[in-house]
Amino acid sequence: MDKENYEFLTEKLKYSGFEDQLNAALKKEIQSGKEEFSLPYQVNLEGKQMDMDLSFKKSQISDRYFFNKFEAKLQNPETGQEPKTHTFYQNQGITVKEAFNLLEGRAVEKSLLGADKEPFKAWLQLDLSKKDEKNNFPINQFHEKYGYDLKEALQKFPIKELQDETKMDWMLKSLKKGNTYPVVMERKGMEEIMFVEANPKFKSINVYDVNMNSVKNSEILGAKQTVSSDQKEGLGTDKKKELNKQEKTGKSVASDEMPGQKAARPRKSRGRAI
Repeated sequence: MDKENYEFLTEKLKYSGFEDQLNAALKKEIQSGKEEFSLPYQVNLEGKQMDMDLSFKKSQISDRYFFNKFEAKLQNPETGQEPKTHTFYQNQGITVKEAFNLLEGRAVEKSLLGADKEPFKAWLQLDLSKKDEKNNFPINQFHEKYGYDLKEALQKFPIKELQDETKMDWMLKSLKKGNTYPVVMERKGMEEIMFVEANPKFKSINVYDVNMNSVKNSEILGAKQTVSSDQKEGLGTDKKKELNKQEKTGKSVASDEMPGQKAARPRKSRGRAI
């Protein structure tokens, strides 16, 4: 057995979210010398079961093996719906949790290589309404040139975590992996726990209440916000005086008046694609 090859594959599995649970089975299959083999894996996430089948193939010119792809099948026992299946290839760099999020209909940001081998970032999202000739869901890709700025989209909403740089970074990293993230947000003058997720197609975010019911953007964007001292630092003297005067008179400033933000027009949000 090629020990270096085995260690490389176990590292690959670890950073793909399989940890070390498949290491023993992997070693056994490599030692068998088979031309190709597959390893089963099962995980439960958010009350749903996802079964995976990992495919390995031996090189034609050496004893080294390659982890090429894995098929994921997501099923929700509570709904009884037909399982959703899709094959993820290793050049996409999709992890276990990202595969789950994609099959849930959410978008994931990945660093990819173009045909010219130049790296670029893009948001990936499965079109769960149909299958292609390989029985996979078509992948919608929103290139960085598409112009979706997640941070800018979040800043249009009165999200409390945006006031803390560290919490904002955690939120951005999680959302870029396709997760739904809990936040504290103001609605109708009251702070509520809500959940948000990235929506690159419409250059916005999806918002849900604590029961995961979709919340219209207009319910949130219609709220007024005061401007923080940090935000004031980016304003000119005249604008600062105007803000201070408004605050003294009990008025507040709408979020679309903040520096560096475009006016937010209320519109209906899209619910989660399933």
